[in-house]
Amino acid sequence: MYYFDLTDILLYVEKETSVSGIQRVSFEVIRRMVGRLGAENVRLSYWDRSRREYVALEAGFIQNMKEFSPDELSRVFFGKKARSQHDAAPTLMRYRNRPLKYWFYHKVRAYHAARGHERYFAKMGSSIEEWNAFKDRKAPVRAEAIVEAPREVMSQIVKSGDQLIILGAIWNIDGLEAALQRLKDTKSLQIYQLVHDLIPLIATEHIAADFSGEFYHWLLSSMGYCDRFLANSENTARDLQRFMDEVGKQRPIDVVPLVQKFGVVHFNRVDDPSKPFKSRLSSLHGLDQSVLNLTKTPFVLVVGTMESRKNLWSLAQAWLRLTQTPGLNVPKLVFAGKPGWYNDDFESLMEATGNLGGWVQFAKRPSDTELGFLYEHCLFTATVSFYEGWGLPIGESLSFGKTAVVANNSSMPEVGGDMVEYCDARSISSIYDACHKLIADPEHRLALEEKIRTTPLRTWDDVAQDVEAVLRPATV
Repeated sequence: MYYFDLTDILLYVEKETSVSGIQRVSFEVIRRMVGRLGAENVRLSYWDRSRREYVALEAGFIQNMKEFSPDELSRVFFGKKARSQHDAAPTLMRYRNRPLKYWFYHKVRAYHAARGHERYFAKMGSSIEEWNAFKDRKAPVRAEAIVEAPREVMSQIVKSGDQLIILGAIWNIDGLEAALQRLKDTKSLQIYQLVHDLIPLIATEHIAADFSGEFYHWLLSSMGYCDRFLANSENTARDLQRFMDEVGKQRPIDVVPLVQKFGVVHFNRVDDPSKPFKSRLSSLHGLDQSVLNLTKTPFVLVVGTMESRKNLWSLAQAWLRLTQTPGLNVPKLVFAGKPGWYNDDFESLMEATGNLGGWVQFAKRPSDTELGFLYEHCLFTATVSFYEGWGLPIGESLSFGKTAVVANNSSMPEVGGDMVEYCDARSISSIYDACHKLIADPEHRLALEEKIRTTPLRTWDDVAQDVEAVLRPATV
């Protein structure tokens, strides 16, 4: 039997509404592995915090899900108490799967709304008007749970030789490591862990100190219960091997590079007058007006959590130089993502300069539909991070046929190949030169786009095939 861990997905959808990179990887690979191995041979497992048990359930439902849906997954894990995103009040989204906390904070919000405390709502990016509009809406019909399969305690069903594959980030989850070690010791369960990066140990200046320490201890303890590791890039495999050499513990490492080509739904360009009227209107479905406004003039897109490791300050400084370059028709710079760690210098720069005088704009927490629309309409993208485990936004850009300015470090050249323009992340001048080349020389940009079009890109099915080859080497 093959077990695929969903613990980090469960913890993620409990609070979040958008999709992050690691959870997307887990979901896309697991969904395909159920199809490749057969639903009858696969169970989905997770750490149940309330029961403090490692449990499993049937896997068939995930094969039918076409995309990562926090709402659908919430109904799987939380049943009737799960609220959809549309059924959660403003500022209470993170509590939508925790009824008691939702009830408590709903009472608090209602109190402040009744007394006209506008500043209270403003601090959370909302308003009393928005709160009252939600209260007065027609309540949607609550969906039932889409899975009724019982949970089984893993220690009661696991057999010797069964395999557990952990594709997500499970460190710093109270009780889980001990449970995995017990399953290893008492049931001879074979455990595989995909390592996405060692950034907490390599780029520690961009990570909270406590997190780096917790990550170190997790990785060290995982050597006790893991039979082998998967690495998402050659670079991550080298980092992991260095760690093993340092701590004097060796385990096999299999490299399973992640995806370059995502499932892309192409949009009709709104600004294409040759498109039929109805087609142009349909391309606006699901888009917030603020996102549509970003595409009215040419722009370059930056996707990802807005944190210091992404090197946004240097990119903004390079953009400031671009705007001061005589004769250059400079596009806007659009950042799409949610706030992250240690980004004070970038935020201070934006505040002090009025977003570089309007040259910089933001799409905060865009939906998949909105993000796809931005990729479709951008000139190119930019990923100039100091370090990455893989670099999913680079692959997303290639999927839409768009080249990118990419930092020439860590794993990123493995993703971009010869289809992007490289720069030195630690040199503002280098970032400037790479961006300038793609802006000032459209023929060069088109040549890179042609190279993308003619290059076979790595798909989720390729990733799943490689995972299966690790699990069943004699038959694949």
